[in-house]
Amino acid sequence: MNTASPAPYQPSTLAEHPELTPDEIGRRFLKLIDSLKSFNELSTDRVRQVMRLPMVEVPEEDGGFLAMTLPKFAWNYIFSYSVDPKYRRYTNARFEFRNEKERVDVRLLEDMNPVCGMDFNAYEAALMNAGFKNEHASYGELGQLLALQYVRNDVRVQIMPRREANAPDSKLNHACVESISIHPLDP
Repeated sequence: MNTASPAPYQPSTLAEHPELTPDEIGRRFLKLIDSLKSFNELSTDRVRQVMRLPMVEVPEEDGGFLAMTLPKFAWNYIFSYSVDPKYRRYTNARFEFRNEKERVDVRLLEDMNPVCGMDFNAYEAALMNAGFKNEHASYGELGQLLALQYVRNDVRVQIMPRREANAPDSKLNHACVESISIHPLDP
């Protein structure tokens, strides 16, 4: 009897999948978003067909994910999705960026340059070209922009922008994307 526990999950690297750069996954995610004329079209089959990623499947959630890491910069980028046929509001897909150093010390704001080849302007331009309209912005207590909502038909896309870094001024004033996600438009 084998009592050894399975090895812990390790994110993939560009050495394993050199084509799966942050920009490439971002382009595929935008293609997935554009392919949805109705939110009901977001399905496991659609995600697999459009994203073409070597995902870890999570059958109990009818979903999956791919995590990639850039160890030199401590950045991870993760695509994940979940399809809930019973409760549509729980169905979603998400592409996000996380920094391990920031996870340890939340006061840090690491330079996003390694994962910001496609910046906020590129994502927003692609959504606008696909017919999405900027519908709403959410702000924090101090007036900082937290998220932007884009809508086409019954598909809502949320982008959480983030400045590239604290310095120099060019990075302070340059918007990257911390996460982008697809949701049903609330009735």
